[in-house]
Amino acid sequence: MVHPKILLCYLSIGLSLLSFGSKAPSSTPVAVTIDVPSPAWTIKISRIYTKANKLIVVCKAQKKEGLAAAVMSKAKTSVNILGKFQKLPREIYVTGQTWNYSKGYKAVTDEELEKFLITASEIYAPSKQLNEKSFIGLTLKEAQALAKVNKLPSRVIEIDGQPLITSEDYRPERFNFAIKNGKIIRVNKG
Repeated sequence: MVHPKILLCYLSIGLSLLSFGSKAPSSTPVAVTIDVPSPAWTIKISRIYTKANKLIVVCKAQKKEGLAAAVMSKAKTSVNILGKFQKLPREIYVTGQTWNYSKGYKAVTDEELEKFLITASEIYAPSKQLNEKSFIGLTLKEAQALAKVNKLPSRVIEIDGQPLITSEDYRPERFNFAIKNGKIIRVNKG
């Protein structure tokens, strides 16, 4: 009989050999810091594009609800992108800005940005968080495809008012679909 520690040693060596030579693409951060009129303002990178060998970083400025002192502050944000884009010169565009100064970036409207980005290639977009409402109105095939592409478990628990036999295990990440006339009418998780 082989001792468990020896078996564990062989297993870890085998796994390290499997991963040797398989290099995952490196990612590096893109950080943006801008001056804002008060600490109530935040920014978030909404998209990143390449255009004419430049990295186009699009940020959205938003003001939090409530009162805040009118004191110049810094708003910061960052995301990771593939390392191969890191060396490109950057242009930063900010939407949602209501103050009249900008240093190191260009304040634009959504319409101006849309025209400017016509020939750009998107390289980053934040992942969309799915919730129960994301599936309402879809056909079963569409809902299952959406769940599958986002690596989320799903199942049908009711068709046209008739409950189906299902397991009673609770899985908080699983979407349960109720279908009427071929469309998703209700979704819960569990």
